[in-house]
Amino acid sequence: MFLNLKRLVRLAAACALGALLAPAQAAPWTLTGSLGTHDPHIYKTSSTWWLFETTDNGGIGVKYSSDGHAWTQGGPIFSSGLAWWKTYLPSNKTAMVWAPGCGEYNGLGYCYYAISSFGSQKSAIGLTTSAGGIQAGQWVDQGAILTSRPGDGYNAIDPSFVVAANGDTYLVFGSFWNGIHITRVSKTNLKPPAGGITNIAKDTANGIENGFVVHRGSWYYLFASKGACCKGASSTYYIVVGRSTSITGPYVDKAGVQMMSGGGTVLASSGSRFKGPGGQSLLADGSVMAWHAYDASNNGAPVLFINNVTWGSDGWPQAVW
Repeated sequence: MFLNLKRLVRLAAACALGALLAPAQAAPWTLTGSLGTHDPHIYKTSSTWWLFETTDNGGIGVKYSSDGHAWTQGGPIFSSGLAWWKTYLPSNKTAMVWAPGCGEYNGLGYCYYAISSFGSQKSAIGLTTSAGGIQAGQWVDQGAILTSRPGDGYNAIDPSFVVAANGDTYLVFGSFWNGIHITRVSKTNLKPPAGGITNIAKDTANGIENGFVVHRGSWYYLFASKGACCKGASSTYYIVVGRSTSITGPYVDKAGVQMMSGGGTVLASSGSRFKGPGGQSLLADGSVMAWHAYDASNNGAPVLFINNVTWGSDGWPQAVW
């Protein structure tokens, strides 16, 4: 009995020490400059940090920074909009570009983006490319590469590009209507073939959108936003994650619940001041995440947040705030 008690004491002391030594989640980065944003897509070239963002008044929004902390608003891509966009917009809207997913692949700058309106399934994902990469800024539009209409099994918005472990290239997309989907895209023109779309996450109770896949080790991690966005301080957005050994799923959360059945481990939810975190994106190695949240102390204005992602010994990312 005495030996058992001593062992228990030592075990309790070891657990307490482990808790003290366990890395605490760092506060989000201190940011300055142009911080108003929606659906920020973060990307880093050799010398510049980039953010591509939703805009409701024309073009694809762009921010840039030399260090990831001080941000400058750049000029939008296609500031006057493009003629074909009007097909997917209400008559009273001239341009509404949502949730761009941009980066570089084999030296080519690419930017997927969505044209739609709130609550509509009449949507299109467009693609524009830039020879020489993002910095060159020589954007040439490739038109609509994936579309949806009422009655389809998906909504063609919220695109993000990912390269699988074997080098195959994919596009993740979707919002609410049956949730998040994935499809192969060509390595040469970055466009999807006909068909071949796989549903990888849905949540009929809360809604799910803004899927973003990161490959790390032997796992693919699917990050997503659940709840309602775009309602200022009344937004109920929150960020979740699940993982799979296959890029096309099934993705399960930390509790083993499939994301096709409403699963998702929570990484960020509303605080006392900043509400509805979501619209997240990550660097390809999973080291840094960007997202927006709504400032309840400033009329619900959407604000940029960035933080390092801490990965636990169990292979799961920890909460980002």
